[in-house]
Amino acid sequence: MKIGVLIPTRGDRPEFLQNCFRMLKAQTVQPYIIHVVDEAPQNDDCDITYRYKKGYEFLSNNLELDVIAFIEDDDYYAPDYLEYMSAQWVANGKPDLLGCDYTIYYNVLIRKYFFFNHADRSSAMNTWIKPGLNFPWCPDSEPYTDLHLWRVLKGTIIHPSHHICIGIKHGVGKTGGFMHVDRFQRYTN
Repeated sequence: MKIGVLIPTRGDRPEFLQNCFRMLKAQTVQPYIIHVVDEAPQNDDCDITYRYKKGYEFLSNNLELDVIAFIEDDDYYAPDYLEYMSAQWVANGKPDLLGCDYTIYYNVLIRKYFFFNHADRSSAMNTWIKPGLNFPWCPDSEPYTDLHLWRVLKGTIIHPSHHICIGIKHGVGKTGGFMHVDRFQRYTN
């Protein structure tokens, strides 16, 4: 199976990107290609959708991939993440969109986490998508790419047998969960 990995980043956190490459190298199943959309921001607007769209179009148009995994460079992925998700993608009939029904967010500043259930969609950080789909993208400045994709494409939601990824938050701000409405009172030990 040819798995493409798409990593959207902003050109301003090379240590996160290097750590992400280390996690990908440790995967029990290796991706066919890793494509990074790594550009400095043009302004203060949120630009994650632009990066996902640009990377998705590149991977869809230039390779014969079976599926594209969205990976965020500041999150944690278990060593069997690609293996587990690819098996689930096949077991569920290779849907246009596949993802997990919950996300664990861990805030390194306060050393606490919260568990976020979402039965009708997946966070972008653990969404898998078929290449070459024709669908309308939301505006480039839309911070919730995942909400849009799951509304437009629907998809298949799974409940992993074990924790395969964790959204890491670094406080509050551009890389700290600001766009996720992560309020400190939501976190528990």
